[in-house]
Amino acid sequence: MKVQLNSQPRLNKRFQVMIQAKEVYLSSDIPCQIRGCAFCNQESEIQLENPIYMLDNEILEQYIDLIEQSNINNIVVLQSQVAYFRKRQQQSQYAQQVINLIESNFSKKIYVYYDEFSVHTQNGNPLILLAQWYNQHRQFLKVELDFCLLTQNYQMHQQSKNLNIKCFTIQDYVKLYENNDLLDFLGMDEEFEQNQEAINNQFQYIPVEECVQQIKQGLLFEGRISIDRNNIKQARIFVKQFQLEIKINQQNRVLHGDRVAVELLPEEQWELQQKQIQITFDEEDEDDNNNTNTNDTNHEIMSKNHLQSLFRKVQTQNLIPYGKVVCVLQRTERHFCGHVENNIFVPADGRYPNFILKHSKYDTLQDKKIQVQFVDWPIWSDKPLCKLKKVLGKAGDMFIEGNVILLEHQVEIREFSHQVLACLPIEGDKYKISEQEIKRRMDLRDILVCSIDPVGCKDIDDTLHCRRLENNLYEVGVHIADVSHFVRPDTAIDKEAAHRCTTVYLVDRRTDMLPKLLTENLCSLVSNVDRLAFSVIWIMDDQANIKDVKFGKSVIRSIASLHYQQAQEMIDNPNDNSQLTQSIRLLNMLAKKLKQLRLDQGALSLASNQVKFSFDDETHNPSDVRMYQLYETNSLVEEFMLLANCSVASQILQRFPSISVLRRHQEPKMKQLKELQILMNDLGYQFSFDTSKLLSDSLDQIQRPNDSFFNKLIRMITTRCMNEALYVCTADVDYPELYHYGLAAELYTHFTSPIRRYADVLVHRLLAASIDLESLPPSMSNKIRMTRICDKLNMRHRMARFASRASSDYHTYLFFKNRSQQIDQAIITGILTDKVTVMIPRYGLEGTIEAQIIDRMNIIIQGISHRIFDYIQVEVSVELHSFHKKIHMKYIKNNN
Repeated sequence: MKVQLNSQPRLNKRFQVMIQAKEVYLSSDIPCQIRGCAFCNQESEIQLENPIYMLDNEILEQYIDLIEQSNINNIVVLQSQVAYFRKRQQQSQYAQQVINLIESNFSKKIYVYYDEFSVHTQNGNPLILLAQWYNQHRQFLKVELDFCLLTQNYQMHQQSKNLNIKCFTIQDYVKLYENNDLLDFLGMDEEFEQNQEAINNQFQYIPVEECVQQIKQGLLFEGRISIDRNNIKQARIFVKQFQLEIKINQQNRVLHGDRVAVELLPEEQWELQQKQIQITFDEEDEDDNNNTNTNDTNHEIMSKNHLQSLFRKVQTQNLIPYGKVVCVLQRTERHFCGHVENNIFVPADGRYPNFILKHSKYDTLQDKKIQVQFVDWPIWSDKPLCKLKKVLGKAGDMFIEGNVILLEHQVEIREFSHQVLACLPIEGDKYKISEQEIKRRMDLRDILVCSIDPVGCKDIDDTLHCRRLENNLYEVGVHIADVSHFVRPDTAIDKEAAHRCTTVYLVDRRTDMLPKLLTENLCSLVSNVDRLAFSVIWIMDDQANIKDVKFGKSVIRSIASLHYQQAQEMIDNPNDNSQLTQSIRLLNMLAKKLKQLRLDQGALSLASNQVKFSFDDETHNPSDVRMYQLYETNSLVEEFMLLANCSVASQILQRFPSISVLRRHQEPKMKQLKELQILMNDLGYQFSFDTSKLLSDSLDQIQRPNDSFFNKLIRMITTRCMNEALYVCTADVDYPELYHYGLAAELYTHFTSPIRRYADVLVHRLLAASIDLESLPPSMSNKIRMTRICDKLNMRHRMARFASRASSDYHTYLFFKNRSQQIDQAIITGILTDKVTVMIPRYGLEGTIEAQIIDRMNIIIQGISHRIFDYIQVEVSVELHSFHKKIHMKYIKNNN
């Protein structure tokens, strides 16, 4: 054993160079893991066989798809390489794919060698040093060693040659040893990229180091570029330090999402903002928070004095500054789905340009959906270059199109790995709760517990019970699936759940966060089976005032798995007085009281245009679409889930004030609410939003006779004025800022859906530790790590929401695709410069119709006068663009 002091420079948050040192104990007996080695004490279950490979970082990252499909097996990966990719996996899909391969693919036989602790890999390039050690190790083997190093680095090639190590570039290796079909995964030939001249409006980037200095001096501005989905020539960045939006008219080879440096154009090329009559409240778009990437590091501007006059001029003169991109500081690291037209790849997402794709057999890609990887955007090309990553399947196939939606929103669709499945109980679906486990828990199997969910729900997270006590008191329990019993901290299944973060629901399927053995069986609280739960039990009076609360792990046995309509019918049936029905009626009575208490405190009752699809049994195409119907029982379940989440939030924050995971909802977008206030006042309604209570009261009094949809519409518009609720680590937020505006709750978290949300799994662990049932995992005591987890949770939940919406848009398109002359009633919901926005209540569809704008209230359509929120007749058709439905509406004159 040898002790060595390792030091390495690193940049702190102020971009100052710091030296980080640590003491390392070096070992000489880390095994080679080659089958039959007479020298090494083999510790891993992986036994390497000829040929054995080592790959540099560039090959692992840039050619990971080729490696997955090649005959390259028996791979030695350095632990330092794993650390490199793990550090980048949240920002890079490529890095995440490498980690997935290393951790999940047993068929490749990947052995991680701990080079940081090995005497054989110090003081030099560890890949070369380890390759040299393996070469020298051949004397201990019974068979001749076939060892190969793959690298794109010229210097490493020369070193390998001098040391008699077999070494190839990935291109040479594939041409010599692999199937020719894999050549398509290599991308462009080098000769294709040489001797080309720059095209118009494209110029060389300023070096990154020079850009950083100019950013600090205030000469350049940085931000993530956002490109318009419907017009790729329109781009902008938002400079967070100055709350300044700059439009880009010279994009210079950028992709949507790139972090760029921008130089302002001369002021004579700026524009004056035109004052327009415009009243519209759009749905949240995927671009809205594009520039709030929590992983961005913005360089601090040292001198801002010379910029003050510039910003004052922009604000006072209503100017729109324009700029040009002079450097890409960081490329967006993602894959792209789409289809091929000749040698051109057309992305599914309209915010990205067409790519040039090199492929040997373009005809085999026709009518296919494929996935590609960005390679480069040379100065001589008007399109970026890409290489094939994966053929997904036939275009137009509903399952394949669903996969494209998931992949475009960074949702993991691969099967669960061997390591993840190995974490499940070995008994499988025959698993039984042991008597020892039951003794550690509250045994609630004699209580009437039931679940109420949507029709066809298989992943049942929650059940409830209510029973009458003496003195006009009630015992109410919420029992949540004890997922944390099966998903232990820092195991393979826990890491996978932390990576996926959430179950994603499309119209026709779901993509699970956890394996089905848990989601649909062992954790799902189905009826007539003993199940493990985490329970919150209150004692409350008949006004729903809480007298006591307790938390504990339990064993339950649900007596009924009901759906919302079924439970509602039981409540409404005067002839049904069974014990279960009476219990549900008590729950409903208390739920109404709880809801009123929340509303009295200022909680908002909002609405959405969520739709429900019906499908043809034979074709599986949508046969009907209409707004989602809600019952009293929806509210019943919601109220007790909200109460449980609030109770748990208070409990965990009291015990863990700096590392709890809570759900925060900030105040709404005041500009949009102000516009809505002016509009409502013009219509004769009082509309106040100084507090959530005043806003709630205002919404309640906005009614129109014989028009039940109008109030719902105003609540839908108000919903679009809200900010997004986010997960936060309490170390990052002061107590008053933990407030949940929409629920009027001082503290709130997510506890009630651990089958489908990783945040809830974390909260279960916090709750268990807070009541001394289990110790808190050490990894959850790290505040910085918890903050990063919350950032990832927010990103994943946002992407899941947009994927669900894209799926709904796609199925709406399928429903209308073969229907002609679809005429429906619509309501005018907004006014643009020369159009009005309208919504069809039946379908929740929104579109625009050309109109003559008189003022903010009155318009003329085809010679007929209308006011905002008038009902009109429209003919509707739908097409699909970038997985977002594009609605075409035609005004139909009423001849009556």
